Amino acid sequence: GAFRAHRHLNSGTSFFLAGPKRREDQEGEREIERERKTQNENIHKYSEYQVVKTNAQGRRQERVLGIDPWNLHNKKPKGSGGVWRKQRSLKEVSEVHRLQNPGTFAIRFTNGTSREYECVDKSQVDEIIKKITVLRSNLFG
Repeated sequence: GAFRAHRHLNSGTSFFLAGPKRREDQEGEREIERERKTQNENIHKYSEYQVVKTNAQGRRQERVLGIDPWNLHNKKPKGSGGVWRKQRSLKEVSEVHRLQNPGTFAIRFTNGTSREYECVDKSQVDEIIKKITVLRSNLFG
């Protein structure tokens, strides 16, 4: 008799374990979907990145690279005067790609010029490239 009761308990337990697992899977999928939505929303939010830009003369300049859904913004850190080209439309970007050194990338413009940037926080390089790429393709729809 005791043996049968034990087996019954076992099957009950395994059934119980199988139940919540499915709910967790659903939760996980919902979580991933939420994460994806958040990333999409963040791509469309204006954001700024600390970068070091190499200018046409090859001088390295600290800049804040701002990206909104339509433009790139080139700002000096902490209000240290203006810059020559404050913003450019993302439509003027012909290509953005990583360079060999970690945290570096280049933006090529439709007028043939190209600028190199280095992220102060090197981990941001993928985010910047993805953001510019996605927003640019949205503009050309």
